[in-house]
Amino acid sequence: MEKTNKKQHFVGLLMLSAVAIFWGAGFVLNAQLMDHTFADAPSLLNALRFGVSALCLLAVFNKRVKFRLRAVLYGAVGGALLFGGFLLQLIALKYTTPSHNGFFTAFYVVLVPFVAWIIYRRCPHWTTFVGAALAIGGLLILNFAGKKETGVTWKGDLLTLACAMCFALQIVWADYVLKSGKTDYVQLTFWQVATAAILFVLYTVIFESKRYAQMNFDAGYDLWRLAIVVLGGTAFAYYAQTFAQTRLSPSEASLIMACESPIGAALSVAVGLEPLQWSTVVGGVMVVSAVVLVEILPNLLRKKGRAVTPNDDKADDPPPDCMR
Repeated sequence: MEKTNKKQHFVGLLMLSAVAIFWGAGFVLNAQLMDHTFADAPSLLNALRFGVSALCLLAVFNKRVKFRLRAVLYGAVGGALLFGGFLLQLIALKYTTPSHNGFFTAFYVVLVPFVAWIIYRRCPHWTTFVGAALAIGGLLILNFAGKKETGVTWKGDLLTLACAMCFALQIVWADYVLKSGKTDYVQLTFWQVATAAILFVLYTVIFESKRYAQMNFDAGYDLWRLAIVVLGGTAFAYYAQTFAQTRLSPSEASLIMACESPIGAALSVAVGLEPLQWSTVVGGVMVVSAVVLVEILPNLLRKKGRAVTPNDDKADDPPPDCMR
């Protein structure tokens, strides 16, 4: 039994590591797709991404997905927040670099405890305040240093911060729904993804359909990038996250998923989308360090300071539904 648990733990680590790579690569691939094909219709890209993902989730979890009004309504709220977050994130790529987009998006991890503080009136651990200050410093370095050379504008970075707020609200909402027993994780996941897909389809048809004719689709350039973003970064990623988070602690999962930002920055430099600058390295390290302070250190301090029972550990851990 112990050997089986260790094997499942290892498989979970591998799957979540693959998710971080897919998501990190997604910042670069989305930027390339936006520049080449979807510049005038960014929502069409997300409509494809979430539509295929919803179908894949339905195929995998078809026996557990039921049309229950309560589950649909709770999922619709989370899906609307996902829609807002991903729409802002993709539009922001028109005005900022993939590395900035990745690091500024990662700020949602720092925002979550403060949003939860406002809603639940539960003061965050002191490390959260230190992490927030560190993250803000890193984001300022990313924004100001080398701005003329990279063409980065405040507009793109502010849009990405707004996207991070949507993700933070979605995580807190999902945490509330799951902890109050309103519906189960699979139902909530499916209906959130399905809602986001429907909203993106409606948005792109209403606001972007007139620009479809201007799109220059190149199968050789676009198809494999779309396959990675849609199948790897969404359909596989959500399934893998569901699998891995039943076998890993939330702290382990959060730390691995936070790697998407430096992976995205490294790949962006590697493919020549932006030059390697000291601001990217220093600012990025500060943001990732802030994530560690917010997500990892509080749990380590709690476990070191007292004997943690299974129920206590579950209560202290961050929300399990960090959907990205």
